[in-house]
Amino acid sequence: MFKKTLSILPALLVITACSSGSDLTLSTGETPQVPENPNQTLPTVVTELTALHRSGQTFLVWPDRNGGSYHVYRHTSPITENNLTDAQRLTGQWGALGSDTSVNRFGSGQEPANFVVEDLGTPLSDATGLFVHTVQNGEAGQAYYAITEVSGNQETLVSRNLLDTPVNENVATPKPVLVSTKNEGKGRLYTHYMDYQNWNPTLNGYAFSYTVALPSSYDPSQSYPLQLNLHAYGGSLRYLNETEFPDWEIIQLFTHDPGANQNTINTWWYGHAADHNYLTQGNVPVAGNVANFTEQRLLRAVREVIANNDFNVNQSLIHIIGNSMGASGAFSLGMRYPNVFSGIYASQPMINYASSVPFRNEFIQLWGQQQSNLQILNDGDDDDVIRRYGAGGNIPTGVWNWMNHLEQLEQRSADGFAFFAVDHGKADTIIDWQTQGKPLVAALTSARAGFTANALNGTGHGWQAFAAVITQLFGLGYGDEAPWRYPLTLSYPSITNASGSGAITPADTGNDEYNMNIQWSTEQNNFHQPISESASVYEITLRSSAGDQTANITPRRTSLFNPGNGTQCQWTATANDNGASLGTGNTTVDNQGAVTAFGVPITSSLGTRLRISC
Repeated sequence: MFKKTLSILPALLVITACSSGSDLTLSTGETPQVPENPNQTLPTVVTELTALHRSGQTFLVWPDRNGGSYHVYRHTSPITENNLTDAQRLTGQWGALGSDTSVNRFGSGQEPANFVVEDLGTPLSDATGLFVHTVQNGEAGQAYYAITEVSGNQETLVSRNLLDTPVNENVATPKPVLVSTKNEGKGRLYTHYMDYQNWNPTLNGYAFSYTVALPSSYDPSQSYPLQLNLHAYGGSLRYLNETEFPDWEIIQLFTHDPGANQNTINTWWYGHAADHNYLTQGNVPVAGNVANFTEQRLLRAVREVIANNDFNVNQSLIHIIGNSMGASGAFSLGMRYPNVFSGIYASQPMINYASSVPFRNEFIQLWGQQQSNLQILNDGDDDDVIRRYGAGGNIPTGVWNWMNHLEQLEQRSADGFAFFAVDHGKADTIIDWQTQGKPLVAALTSARAGFTANALNGTGHGWQAFAAVITQLFGLGYGDEAPWRYPLTLSYPSITNASGSGAITPADTGNDEYNMNIQWSTEQNNFHQPISESASVYEITLRSSAGDQTANITPRRTSLFNPGNGTQCQWTATANDNGASLGTGNTTVDNQGAVTAFGVPITSSLGTRLRISC
């Protein structure tokens, strides 16, 4: 519940200087209205500084009567004229807060115009200030807060904006605020407040909304796949009554990347400068780091949905879909978080951001000039694989290198990736074919990533409706092919140089498909024995739907089969319908930890059983 200020401090002149060098005065405020019930929730009209602590975050609201600017202070003792300059100024790095802190300036239009700070609560009024402090490690205990009003080079502290009773704070995983629901809870809108102390709020703020859609027949005793939906450039948050297709037995998560409609620029689902103040220092960062802020909040949303007791998520069936900018984000997340996402579908994604002419100036505003190549800073709860790249890690990486997936696919092959399903049109000039789609197959092949893909003749920029997905294996589609059915716990083959696929560097005309005519046997696509692995042996059944062909096969995302670099191995291929030997060969585990069987014969009917023994 909200904690109320119950007394008034007298007006005194503060003679010590504040951290900005400005003078600080203390003036008497109006008498606060003490509620009859001290445990009541936030009043409609806020007349004094009010604090609510919930799940590791303290929400502060105060009367914004003068339309001014404000600084927020925190101390372990009651704040007075004698210790204010010793208190922590929470707004010190980015400057005083404006008068619109309760207004959701970067909202999608699906949310209320003003923020909500209690589950299903009333939106704050324009005449209310808001600040959310995430309690840092070592800060648990009692804390006092104060708000100063800033005018010119002076800060004024009024008694109505002092807490003389402490807030009992804990370090905890923050929970989102449930803003609204519809259709008996099958559609839900949440806002989560990121850690202001470790965020750059000067581009798009630090409060972000997302929605969750449940299937019409949702059964809380059953676990469901979770689908993260990333909208395209110029798109927005979707707030549905329920899952968008009746037969999709999944939980859908929709997020928002603010853009021109919010008077800002899309981050393309990655992030922006960590140290640059976009409000006071111009549009283009020239120093410091570039942080994966957007990725952090996307992963936070995924984790919040998983942790929510109202939802039953099958954590082995989390996947991403997107078109255009959304496809670009899906591809990036699939590269960087293979421990979270089993697979992704990307319809016409950006692959090398530096090569994009239409959007280059926006990328420069986000990340700085290409010649600056500012270091990336990867953070977040799921950053185990990527933290070592860039600032704070042992592998220096500039942002323009990091956003070149052609380069990163090869360099990070040992890290592993989610399974990629990618479509691109050869007539696409928005995310252009020549620099984005055309070189992708060669990069995926070199990285020995698991993928299926289509290069579509005469197709411009648009949604390709899961064309690159083998529905029997992965499920992405419509009707009874509802996604997602390929579990994170199951390995998959990287299929490269298949004789039944297109050229590694496709021509600019004609349709090319890659690995679309090869399947493998799984529990979900059961036509023969499933995948089997031990510490030294890996077995898989593959079959062709386009006549006999050959391909290179590399086991990926294995759990038991992980022979060390340099280990000598042998592979054998057997026809499943008659037991005939189709071929054998020797191979060696390379310095990326991958072992590849080259030129494996793959037949139709019951297919080929491939055995790799090391």
